[in-house]
Amino acid sequence: MSGQESELQRCFARVGAEHGFTDVNANWERFKEFKATWKRCSTSAELHITDYMKDSGEDLITDLARGIFGRMGRGGVKEIYSEKLKQHFLSPEFILRNQPLYLRRSRNLAYAQQGRVHDLRTLEQDLHDLGLVKRVPHAYISWTKGDNRQRVGYCSVIMRVVAISRVLDRKEIPSFVPSYVLYHELIHLENGLRFGSYHDREFRERERIHPHHEEAERWLRRIVADPQFR
Repeated sequence: MSGQESELQRCFARVGAEHGFTDVNANWERFKEFKATWKRCSTSAELHITDYMKDSGEDLITDLARGIFGRMGRGGVKEIYSEKLKQHFLSPEFILRNQPLYLRRSRNLAYAQQGRVHDLRTLEQDLHDLGLVKRVPHAYISWTKGDNRQRVGYCSVIMRVVAISRVLDRKEIPSFVPSYVLYHELIHLENGLRFGSYHDREFRERERIHPHHEEAERWLRRIVADPQFR
């Protein structure tokens, strides 16, 4: 067992014991997304922890263990990430160490802002010039490789990566459509980690500020329904 593996096991076994677990087995996993999975049976627990936390140190790994075992308990705490962990995720060190790894694991990214028709860099700059979004340090924006009509945009808040579906990169689609989807995802990055609904009332109100909100929504419904966009 490597030093990092033993550190993970030691932290989770110690915190597990505090919660009444006598048999704890924790391992690093190469998940694409930042996540942890677990199974419990009586006083035994098997956990698979994202390897993005590998170099975070014993204190932060222990914090994560407390959050996970708190969620596993009968009380079922809802928030896994402590404020200390959230600050860690926001640190330049965490992003610069883990974002490149996340990008290598993201097989559907085109790793390009310039599309066949629309340039995401220009669209992002226009949103900034309009005062709709703030700069998010180390944000990475790219078109996807595939033409996904159902999921036209997505992001990883922790890794600060935004992906816009290539289906929007067409001559017949006005630039305000990918601009609107990009705006939606950049709001998520600005808001950061949240517990509960990411699309709450405040989010929807801000989303409607986009100057082409209604037109873009109509276009997105058409793209989903129209066979020509397959």
